[in-house]
Amino acid sequence: MIRHASPADARAIAQVHISSWQDAYRELMPADYLGALSSTLARRESFWMASIESGESKVWVAQVSKQVVGWVSVGASRDEDAAAQNVGEVMAIYVVAEHWHTGVGLALWNAGLQYLAEQGFEQLTLWVLARNERAIRFYRRVGCVEEAGSERTLERGGVQLVEVRYRLPCIRLS
Repeated sequence: MIRHASPADARAIAQVHISSWQDAYRELMPADYLGALSSTLARRESFWMASIESGESKVWVAQVSKQVVGWVSVGASRDEDAAAQNVGEVMAIYVVAEHWHTGVGLALWNAGLQYLAEQGFEQLTLWVLARNERAIRFYRRVGCVEEAGSERTLERGGVQLVEVRYRLPCIRLS
């Protein structure tokens, strides 16, 4: 079941966030950094509670057997070069590893896409780690293409990582 997130979901969203990072980024980030993410649960819970309450971004959760197993956050693009182009953004989408390849991610994607289309956004962008091959396969399957020259560098756990921007050039609901 996909539904709008409420502030009461903040802890579960934070738990999914941490767990999915620990599994998805195992080969991309240091193990000690990923292991230490568990200590950030309270801070992440506070962040998501405030974000959901403020409406800063729109968040949907996926539930299986009354358990939150994934979430997506969407809104207007935060990228300066996209602001005047009526571009939405998938700010984050995470699913716990046990529910990868089950359709949960696609259902969340579609909920976010529908919202962006209803708000009049014509395109969307998202950022993904350049070496996150599983996520990149997903984004390509849903029609996103990498924007050449969009690389940016960030640091996590003392490691330099490269992110690339992907774009869905035309939002269409299926």
